[in-house]
Amino acid sequence: MLKKEWQAFLSAVSFFTRIPLTPKEFSLELGVFYLPLIGLFLGGLFFLLALLLISYLPSVYLALLLMAIKYYLADFFHFDGLLDWADAMAAGGDISRRLEVLKKPEIGVGAFLFGFFFLLGEFLLTKDLLEKGLLLVILWMPVAGRLASSLIALFLEPAKKEGLGFLFLSGSRKRLWLSHIFGLPLFCLYPLPTLAVLLLVLCLRFSFRKNFGGLSGDLLGATLMLAEWIFVAVSLISTKIPA
Repeated sequence: MLKKEWQAFLSAVSFFTRIPLTPKEFSLELGVFYLPLIGLFLGGLFFLLALLLISYLPSVYLALLLMAIKYYLADFFHFDGLLDWADAMAAGGDISRRLEVLKKPEIGVGAFLFGFFFLLGEFLLTKDLLEKGLLLVILWMPVAGRLASSLIALFLEPAKKEGLGFLFLSGSRKRLWLSHIFGLPLFCLYPLPTLAVLLLVLCLRFSFRKNFGGLSGDLLGATLMLAEWIFVAVSLISTKIPA
């Protein structure tokens, strides 16, 4: 049992990050359970880097460094899904048309501009976190994003019987539910940002069902990226709300 779970964990790490691990038995269906735990590992890494370097680097350079490492290790994969989602929404048309746009390797001008302002916003948010000393938000941000993507998977069917979305959802939904135990501290530490992420998931659920007929790998990635952004933004806003 432990060996099987270890292989599932290695499968998740090797698939969702650039960390060079090679499981003997690849099992993404079981490995999705560990997605929030991977977020906690990544967040811990970013937190330690910020803690070590915040006294030596200006916030501008440290924010750029953290984002570069974040996207290199994991989020480049999800950012691609975010751009594809933005492109499909800009393209319009019926469900089949949008699913076709999701599969295309190139993106349009609308998606490019959306990606540019999304990254600019993330940079400014990260810089603001560093300047305010809110390093724990950096720790929990990847967890919030991965919890959002696993949560939305519980309420939608795959848009197609192929691809990452189908593979992600082919595992046990009970395991997906159990994976949310890793996110329980979020409700205690950051109730307002967590509520905002839950509201985002609810809105995306209706949007994905209406515009795409279900869930896909690109839409899972878009959910993750948007949830991280919202979690950080609302965390910063909530610090300005009087207790």
